[in-house]
Amino acid sequence: MKILGKLYWTEKAKHRIKNILPQSLFGRALLIIVTPLILMQAISTFIFFDRHWDTMTRRLAHTLAGDIAFIVDSLTPLPQQLDLDQIFKKADDILHIRLTYSPEEILVKKKPFPQWDRVRKSLRDALKERVRRPFSIDTTKKDRRIEIKVQLPQGLLNVNVHEKRLYSSTPYIFLMWMIGSSLVLFAIAIIFMRNQIRPIRRLAIAARSFGMGRGSSEIKPSGAKEVRQATQAFRQMRERISRQLAQRTEMLAGVSHDLRTPLTRMKLQIEMLERTPDTRELQDDIQEMEKMIDGYLTFARGEGSESLSKINLTSLIEEIISTERRDGSSINFVNKSKTKKPGPYPPSN
Repeated sequence: MKILGKLYWTEKAKHRIKNILPQSLFGRALLIIVTPLILMQAISTFIFFDRHWDTMTRRLAHTLAGDIAFIVDSLTPLPQQLDLDQIFKKADDILHIRLTYSPEEILVKKKPFPQWDRVRKSLRDALKERVRRPFSIDTTKKDRRIEIKVQLPQGLLNVNVHEKRLYSSTPYIFLMWMIGSSLVLFAIAIIFMRNQIRPIRRLAIAARSFGMGRGSSEIKPSGAKEVRQATQAFRQMRERISRQLAQRTEMLAGVSHDLRTPLTRMKLQIEMLERTPDTRELQDDIQEMEKMIDGYLTFARGEGSESLSKINLTSLIEEIISTERRDGSSINFVNKSKTKKPGPYPPSN
């Protein structure tokens, strides 16, 4: 039972997957092209961000931590106010770091940041290695700046830098180029696939039209080698079938001529005989044979599609009974519609 249950769910899963997949050749071909492309882009993006971006972020963090360590070493021991202003000015002009100093202020520890924040983690590790003093990092500023507070022996040093010192636009440019190139390749794939599918659609339309008995227009082999071979094979098949139909029509036309000649002779001979019930029956048989020959020839020529029309059912039944009576059958037919009009159906109680 367990094996049957597994087989049932396996078949059910296959059926669902089959319903999800595109049914047309165009959709399946695009799926074959797009799926590896998406997988390749996803793997490339993961490798790039996992390797290159982490390495670049660590290097930028170490560079910024080195600048901050140099400033901290320059401020220990604390110089005069004039020297402090000069250091702050040079740090802003050369290193693009804004510094403020709060004497006798003590660092307040903040909540630890999430471990998935790789930028702050890299900066924290670099500051631990280079500065070796208590510090805090705040990346919640609205002006896209990062504030780092370092505890000095005499006070608190506030370091304010732009996030560009830690973030690089290269990954985003790479990502945009990758997405843009993927869209361009996808558009090119759609154009090429449409051009490859178009001859197959023309071949299907021509085959459907020929199969329904309508004359199909001339189709030229185009597209891939296999499609051209299929188109050429269809053209040869259509020519052979058309030639066989023409030969059959000619043969049936000859048979019709051969059959009509004795029928016409018999018809003339009957006209010369005396009018009796037997001669009338023979004339009816000859007319029926002529109708059968005409109908068969019409069908053989491909013109046998007849539109629906109303007939007198009583006359048809009487004609069939008359034919059967001539063959010796005893059949009685009573037409009740002449004596009683049909009532509504179903009858009311």
